[in-house]
Amino acid sequence: MNKALLSFLIGLVVAGTAVFFIMRYGARCESAVREAGEFIGVRHAVEKRLADLSQEITARLAAFAEGAAADQLFALRLIAEDNPSAREVAGKAAAFMAPMGFAFLSIVDSAGTIISSGHFPASRGDRLPAGLLRTLSVEPKLLESIAADGAKALSFQARASFTVADSIAFFALGGTAVDGAFLEKLSPMPRVKVLLRRGGEVTGMDGVRTMSEVSDGVVLINGKRLPAFTIALDFAGEGEAPELIGVMME
Repeated sequence: MNKALLSFLIGLVVAGTAVFFIMRYGARCESAVREAGEFIGVRHAVEKRLADLSQEITARLAAFAEGAAADQLFALRLIAEDNPSAREVAGKAAAFMAPMGFAFLSIVDSAGTIISSGHFPASRGDRLPAGLLRTLSVEPKLLESIAADGAKALSFQARASFTVADSIAFFALGGTAVDGAFLEKLSPMPRVKVLLRRGGEVTGMDGVRTMSEVSDGVVLINGKRLPAFTIALDFAGEGEAPELIGVMME
């Protein structure tokens, strides 16, 4: 084989190898771009679902507050007759909690005293923790509430104000439980897990033995690296604030 032909063949091999690596690198870059786009899209989808759920809670609670303000029997028993234990007052939140699609619903006066509770009727007459009524707003926030069994549970609740007899202020507090079903509603696709972590407790996925902090878009779950992101949530409670984490499973 003459030198010219040998040089030509070597050139072909080198060129072919270069093209192979260039194409491979390009494919990797294209794949990375696609993955980055999917990652951003998933995050936006979770944020959109959370915003939609927040708006639903706000709208439903506002409708309940409007109905309570227009309820003449509620005003008659509570104001004119001074009978807060009457069924039309004490039982009002319980009567509307399920129809409103809430797991938590209560009515409190301007001092924060509970006059009706659908999720924990025994709390009637109790006072809300100091400052909680001011901290809550028309936009739902995470807070710890007493559930029907008397245990503390995380909830996602908003506040709506209304007046009775044209001048006496009351507030409706209501929303949903923050549990596995709540987190599933936030997931835009089966391979995306939305988790809630507070301290060492993780809700939304079984079998989590260890879980790292999210760093540079990655979380370690049971030693396995997975793409992940965090979403900030307003917390109206005390102690360590819960953290919402989206994880893209393989």
